[in-house]
Amino acid sequence: MTTMYGGTASQGVVVGVLMNDTKLPRIPGDSGNGFTYDFPVAFYTVKGARAPRIIESTDYTLVEKFVEGARFLEAQGCKCITSSCGFVIAFQKHLTEAVNIPVITSGLLQVPMVARMIQPDKKVGILTANSKTLDPRHFLVPGLDESRIAIQGMQEFPTFYSTFPGNSISYQYEDIQKDMVDAARKLLREHPDVQAIVCEGTNMAPFTPLINQVTGVPIFDIITLIRFTVSGLLRGMTNPFKNRLEYR
Repeated sequence: MTTMYGGTASQGVVVGVLMNDTKLPRIPGDSGNGFTYDFPVAFYTVKGARAPRIIESTDYTLVEKFVEGARFLEAQGCKCITSSCGFVIAFQKHLTEAVNIPVITSGLLQVPMVARMIQPDKKVGILTANSKTLDPRHFLVPGLDESRIAIQGMQEFPTFYSTFPGNSISYQYEDIQKDMVDAARKLLREHPDVQAIVCEGTNMAPFTPLINQVTGVPIFDIITLIRFTVSGLLRGMTNPFKNRLEYR
């Protein structure tokens, strides 16, 4: 006899995404677009979580709203929680304490790992929505100091910044693409010792394949982190020789 277990209102949704309260375009590749994923995801909008309260200053009064969303997604059967804004890493500790499933708020969680991948005298480059407000304490760990980090902020690129932190409802794809490539090239030009790049912004992920192509530098974002995490969550459902989902 085979016993089948439930325990949640629904099953089969692997990742729950805590969405900022925005209306900006989230194209495939963005963590806020369902077509980005090869597995089911669920979305929860955190009311009032707008860019000025997260990116331009960290409003910790939002913590409980994010916690409420994370608990809701966990109750719906999600096996992992992520977000639609890399600055939510400020709430990482609060969220991990609130739920019993993995929480990966930001692509910046990869910075310590990437730093260990590259030569010890080389740097990890970071592309972020706003370098003036990004707090390195949120992603640095003991043994990794700021001397190994080079940060390029998108506040220097008005089209990008007015679109994403500015919550525009539309944008020209080619304009954002150019801003992203220009920002990556500027980062590498000013810091030639950068050996890998990590993107803070979830809106950057659709453009990271091109950045990798034009720079030749390994690049990591929220989607690479989500895929890494899900590969562990679903490891028992994969064929060990083919590394693909295989329901038994």
